Amino acid sequence: MKKITLILLLLPFLSFSQKITTKKDRVLIDEKEVAIFKEPVRDQYQLFDLSGNKQFTVEYKGMSEGKTILNQWLLLTSADETKKTEIPYEVLINSLSPTRIMLHLISAKYGLFDKNGFNAAKIETFFNTERESIGDKTLKTKMEVVASKKDKEEKIARYRPFVKMDGTILFGGTAGTNIVGKAMSSTYTAFGNNNTVSIYDLDNIQVATARATGNMNNEVEVTLFNDSKFSYNAEKRFAGPDNSSFVKELVGELVYRDITLGRQAKSYNQNLLNEKIKLAKERSRNIYNANGYAFDEKGVRYDGIITAQFEKLDINQTGDTQVVDAIDNYGKNVSIKYKNEKGKERTITLQAKDNIKFYVKNSDGTETAFEGMKVKGDAMKKLSNAMSLGFNNAYFYRVIYTSKENSVLVDPVEDDRFVIKLKSKSEGQMVDKRNNDKLSIQLAEYLSGCKNLASEIKKGAFDLKNSENLINIVNEYNDCK
Repeated sequence: MKKITLILLLLPFLSFSQKITTKKDRVLIDEKEVAIFKEPVRDQYQLFDLSGNKQFTVEYKGMSEGKTILNQWLLLTSADETKKTEIPYEVLINSLSPTRIMLHLISAKYGLFDKNGFNAAKIETFFNTERESIGDKTLKTKMEVVASKKDKEEKIARYRPFVKMDGTILFGGTAGTNIVGKAMSSTYTAFGNNNTVSIYDLDNIQVATARATGNMNNEVEVTLFNDSKFSYNAEKRFAGPDNSSFVKELVGELVYRDITLGRQAKSYNQNLLNEKIKLAKERSRNIYNANGYAFDEKGVRYDGIITAQFEKLDINQTGDTQVVDAIDNYGKNVSIKYKNEKGKERTITLQAKDNIKFYVKNSDGTETAFEGMKVKGDAMKKLSNAMSLGFNNAYFYRVIYTSKENSVLVDPVEDDRFVIKLKSKSEGQMVDKRNNDKLSIQLAEYLSGCKNLASEIKKGAFDLKNSENLINIVNEYNDCK
């Protein structure tokens, strides 16, 4: 058999204690002759029993593309040549002899012969078993590889990358003037695996880092600016002072993967950020560019597009939307883009502290109301505001129930933080995460206008964590005589 590159598959070695050897045209197992083999042509073996009866033919097959071996397999043909089948060429023993490897495979894994000679039943079963054609599958793969290689060459040819000795990267060939980046190579180390090249674009963004592994396949591992990775087997090796050929091939690999340097990375990063912001907005409880209307402190109505931000955006999905390191205005303002009486576009910003109300029109025809107000019992709603000289505890809350202009509201972000607001009072009463005992005392005082209801609340008759109970409290207050 001709010299071939053996693919050492990571398969467990089969338990097969018998030792197969060859001597002239004989196959021996544990020094006992069990078969005769002939090699009429290179890589083809005909196997006979000791009486000279032909059993089958084994032929090594392999397919490569350039220096890359795509696959190796064995083609077996029955003695009467009416049946053929293919099996993977697997290395199951430590041996430098392809003949021994092949014989061991068909004996140990497929049981076609052993120390007692050929097994007719297993040979018959072997040839009657349907198998996928490895040759056809590999040919298809080769055609795909060739087509891909052609596409790759044509794509790179459109840019014609060229690298000067100083590392300047250009498109347009040796006479090109379109500078797109810069390459910086590490100091060359013979037989080293830390020879690296860094590729920078015109914005000085490190677009790619390539490491020559130094293995026999001349593999290069590349990490891109967006943290994706790929590898390729380089035709050019990482060299000494002049590394332009290696870098040129590297740039070609980048171009093939649509990494064209210039200012591409900056644009990519900005687009990625924009997409993260878009998704963060969708995940948030904020309102962006919604149809609706609002009333200012004088009762003037503004119809238009509403934007209200109740929480900071969690762009990187950390789960953290709290603002604790700066004074913020989340939940305190609402902006309305509207058209004035002359049809000119204007934007007005209204503040919760002025008891503003605004309404968002939903797609199903309903409306969601928000009301701005100061609240009692929640002076530390925002930790960051505690140190603000302009501190005010006025925020917008979403209305979940209103009767006789007395309302139950909820924090737009925290679903377990409620507010009861009476028409007769300028401030609302917060019903937050504190225990019922403390909340009951404060709420009873807030609703003291209805003595019987206030007394029941103070005695703990209501679970104040339940929004339905809060709605019942408002209704009972409205019915109070």
